Amino acid sequence: MKYYALFAVASLAAAQSTTNTYTTDLNGNRVVASSVVSTDGDHAEVSRSINGRKVPLEQTDERVISKDANRTVREKIVKKFDANGNLASTERVVTEEEQRPNGSSVKSTTYRSDINGGMREAERKMVDTETQGAVTKVQTVLEKPTINGSLQAVEKRNAVTESTPSKSHEDEMVYRLDANGQYSAAVRNVTDTTHAGNQTVVKTAEYEPLADASKMELARQEVATTTTQPDGSQVSELDYYRASVPGLVRDPNAAPQLIEQQTVRRVPGADGTRETIDVRRPNANEPNKLGPPQRISETVCTGKCDGK
Repeated sequence: MKYYALFAVASLAAAQSTTNTYTTDLNGNRVVASSVVSTDGDHAEVSRSINGRKVPLEQTDERVISKDANRTVREKIVKKFDANGNLASTERVVTEEEQRPNGSSVKSTTYRSDINGGMREAERKMVDTETQGAVTKVQTVLEKPTINGSLQAVEKRNAVTESTPSKSHEDEMVYRLDANGQYSAAVRNVTDTTHAGNQTVVKTAEYEPLADASKMELARQEVATTTTQPDGSQVSELDYYRASVPGLVRDPNAAPQLIEQQTVRRVPGADGTRETIDVRRPNANEPNKLGPPQRISETVCTGKCDGK
């Protein structure tokens, strides 16, 4: 099945954007699957039900509650709907951000509606950032409710990034609370980014305790190479490596192998930007060979496109 997305952005005064996502039905016709309308922090997503009727999927309203020289408080209300367009849940996120001379502190508190319609605190996230010269340290603590309703830290992250104008190296450790009430290493992410001329290469490696809970092993790798042309067009080659091809038994001694390759082309024009994504994947019968490229996505942005 092919997916198409069409972005139409209105005038600057309205600050409105409309996103239409198209799919191909059983008869080969291109039909609108969902529409997203965003206006000055408000976001509404609409889909089509089984009988073809337009029904809301998600609606987001965001606003600034207060702001001064060093502190900003934002509120975001997210309403989610079921397949029939009925309100299923409501989420309220309050974010407090405080700027410091050498970093910042961000606290986000999420409240979710319960079966009685009341709002309960469901998650709290604290992110502390500190920069000293070329080194940036980020500490993240995620808290969630326990059985008795009180919040408890269930995940902690420590990330260190060293940057220069031409490259950066980031090393992040993720610790999660286990069944014994202890924090153990769950994931390690290492990202290296280099810039040279019109090319940017991002290499990411993820380590997990696969065979031994006390030992981190390489689980997956990703390499993204983006080349920018003088006319503003970009071509990104993304290679995804995994310890095994999905659907096959993993060999603990095998090195990660290429399981997917994507080519993303973004071409700007006078009336907007066109982006296509082609993908190549192996199948279970030939796990060491990539199949032919297939177009999985096409996006056309018209109006004032922000490049995202």
